[in-house]
Amino acid sequence: MRARPAFRFWHRWFGILGGAWLVLLAITGCAIAWYNELDGLLNPDLRRAQVVAGPVAPIDAVVASAKQALPGFEPGNILIAHKPGWTHWLLGRQTLADGSVRPVQVFVDPVTAEFAGWRESGAISLHRHYLPDIIYSLHTDLLLGEVGIVFVGLISLAWLIDHFLALPLAFPRLRGALAAFRVAGGPGSLRRLWDRHRASGLWLWPVTGMLALTGVTLSFPMESRAVVGTVSPINERLHYDMEERGPPANPIGVDAAIASVTSDRSTVHSVRPHPEVGYYAVRTFDPRDVDDQGRLWNYVDMETGAIAAQRHDAGESAGDTFFVWQYALHSGHALGFWGRVLVTIAGLVTAYLGISGYRLWWRRRRRTRRI
Repeated sequence: MRARPAFRFWHRWFGILGGAWLVLLAITGCAIAWYNELDGLLNPDLRRAQVVAGPVAPIDAVVASAKQALPGFEPGNILIAHKPGWTHWLLGRQTLADGSVRPVQVFVDPVTAEFAGWRESGAISLHRHYLPDIIYSLHTDLLLGEVGIVFVGLISLAWLIDHFLALPLAFPRLRGALAAFRVAGGPGSLRRLWDRHRASGLWLWPVTGMLALTGVTLSFPMESRAVVGTVSPINERLHYDMEERGPPANPIGVDAAIASVTSDRSTVHSVRPHPEVGYYAVRTFDPRDVDDQGRLWNYVDMETGAIAAQRHDAGESAGDTFFVWQYALHSGHALGFWGRVLVTIAGLVTAYLGISGYRLWWRRRRRTRRI
């Protein structure tokens, strides 16, 4: 097969040039699959509530506590704690005395509404408060911002291509193809190293292929939408196209907005104030959800408290359905706890593939030189 040498050339040089980056992405991906658990372990002062049981405080009191502790703070996303012993997590921006603005995260006890602490989003620091976000940013943009996102997306795209070009290398002949899934050779031999490299890649091929594809779509969301949009319409979240009218003079509170949607606060995932269009986006859990993110958006008028519109992220088209699955699959949350376990195993296997690939190249190179 004349294409086989070209496939081998691609696979070798993708491994040499992109292997180290792939190992980094794989290891950081394993860690952020357990982001909340890691954050809670490292930062119990921020993430873990002091009071575990008792009637929950109003969200308006939670927001007021955050604003009092951090003057100039305005929440952009209020993530409501659902597990006992965890704090509410408010993401937003703080306007400082000099007029500058910085992105911050604020943590508040859900029972007492007491301020637990805060940290600056995107700050580069080795303090334990910032380590989970450092790991997350290493995975998504290598701490390089937009340039890093593009680079990660290109690595993901090359990895996706490599998944398909590596298959003919793993199966040179269809007869005896099952042998590719087994490991032979003596301990320490080049044959055993090659078999482990090949077999581990084949066993996890569907999962790592999914991670490569979703890595591309998450890094290049607009470009991916343009491509998918050629075969299926894509509908965006409603507030993207709403007319900017500014907040009303006397807006209703967050609790009133939630009450307009549901009497059961446990069904609310988060609330996003959108004062520029005059609505609260109250995100609630729904049977159509593909993960634990609360994908039903209820837009509540800040002035009247009426529900003006609703939209589920699954949308109404095949394209919408495709995109609602991207983060859920990439993070493992689509299958709950065991989905994250599977993603973690795939990440560890990917790291092994990168390292064993370097070892194969080096040992073959040394053997060729001796010959």
